[in-house]
Amino acid sequence: MDTKNHNKNIVEQFSKQAGGYTSITSHSDSLDKLISISSASEGDNVLDVACGSGIVSCEFAKHTRHVTGIDITRGMLDEAKKLQAEQQLDNITWQIGTVENLPYKDHAFSIVISRFGFHHFLNPLKVLSEMRRVCKPGGIVMVVDVSLPDSKIKKYNEMEKNRDHSHVAALSSTEFSELFEKTGFRNLNTDFYSMKIELNEQLKASFPRDPDALKNMIIADVGVNELGIGVTKVNDAFFLHYPIQIFSAKKEPTSKVMGKKITGSIHEEQ
Repeated sequence: MDTKNHNKNIVEQFSKQAGGYTSITSHSDSLDKLISISSASEGDNVLDVACGSGIVSCEFAKHTRHVTGIDITRGMLDEAKKLQAEQQLDNITWQIGTVENLPYKDHAFSIVISRFGFHHFLNPLKVLSEMRRVCKPGGIVMVVDVSLPDSKIKKYNEMEKNRDHSHVAALSSTEFSELFEKTGFRNLNTDFYSMKIELNEQLKASFPRDPDALKNMIIADVGVNELGIGVTKVNDAFFLHYPIQIFSAKKEPTSKVMGKKITGSIHEEQ
């Protein structure tokens, strides 16, 4: 699919999801872990890439000097502004735009983060390259997303493409590591948490192509785990346990990629 049509799909899907996205309580899980890993402090200037309804942006704004959230879906940014107002935060700027060519100068941010966005990107390497470019030397780049073993990827993607037609592909831990290496990062750090969502809560916030097929696929995976989300049944309820990986790396002031010395801008490396 070409970029224009894919972006149209994202806007269509998340315009529908916008109202219910923040209400899913598990979407606010482990925010404290992200703050801790980033070592966020009052002097930091943060960029939240594909910020959605602003959950991550608002949390970082409580700990840092300023946060910029960029997203392609206006409806999501409208929800982000509501969350900002509810939490009485005045140090956030919202911007509508695409993320493969970030509209910011080199070295503009000390923390650059993207959560739950990479499985929507047609060119995740380009997005990570842009995240690196706008991160200052010594700053940190973080990517948070579902990440599964290679053996689970095919079935998981089949499920997610039914649930969300803007889904491109989940990446394995190996693929994420390769992305960071290709982009010029060294000493990649990883962490993990499990995001638990009740099936009906997930379905209520989704707009699947075939709801019955999706529900049956998930229920049939109890005790099997072909999907990689550890579906469990408790009484009459079914729970999905999404494996969330946190990838983080500092942007070194000077490194070597493919034998070339780099000083920050990814465009100098290629």
